[in-house]
Formats: sequence, structure tokens, C-alpha cells
Amino acid sequence: MTNEQITTCIIIKSPPFSAIDGKEGIDLALVCAAFDQQVNLIFVEQGIFHLIKSQDSNCIDDKLHDKQLNAIEFYDIDKIYVESESLEKFHLTEKHLLSHVDCLPSSDIKTLCHSANQTVIF
Repeated sequence: MTNEQITTCIIIKSPPFSAIDGKEGIDLALVCAAFDQQVNLIFVEQGIFHLIKSQDSNCIDDKLHDKQLNAIEFYDIDKIYVESESLEKFHLTEKHLLSHVDCLPSSDIKTLCHSANQTVIF
């Protein structure tokens, strides 16, 4: 048995509050990190809306994902990535997002995923 760390890419494509997929992806990231896996948490397409600052979910009686995302560094998940093309598609910039997010082009995201041991899409 080797001591090589497993890397998992978790890609969240689904928008917040429309389905449970995004929350399940975030939960999986926390579980993977708890088992000492390196986690690349990646938001693309409508999934980028999980990262918008100051969302209000009171009208739909749902917990905010941004509270989980703001605490994610305590789980040793150092990086949260967003696809730059998705930001452009929805006319958003990094200043609309939570502060600890890195913007990458899709080519760099593909490289991250190809170098990971496993990739899961929500």
C-alpha cells in the first residue's frame, strides 16, 4: 500500500436551490477531505451561482450554501475553482463571488480533472 494521496475533482454544474445536487456535491467534498483526499471543488455553468455573495434563501426555506463554502477551508480544501467561460456567459466577474475562489479557463479545469484520481459531476 502506498501513501499517495487521492485527488478528487468535484464539479458542480447545477444551480443552487433548484435541486439538491449542488449541496450533495459540497457535502461530498467535505467527506472526501475528512478522509484526507485532496479535493478540487469546481463550479461551472449554472453551478457558479452557488458562489454569488449575499444570497437570500429565506423565501424558499433552505440553508445557504455560502455558509458551508465559507467554512470549507477548515476541512483542508484550499481551493475552490470557477470556470471563467461560465462567468462570462452570465456576465459576472470575480467581484460577484465569494472571496476565496480562483477563476480558471476550461482548459486548466480539464487539466485538473485529468490529473485527478476521480471526478464526480453534480
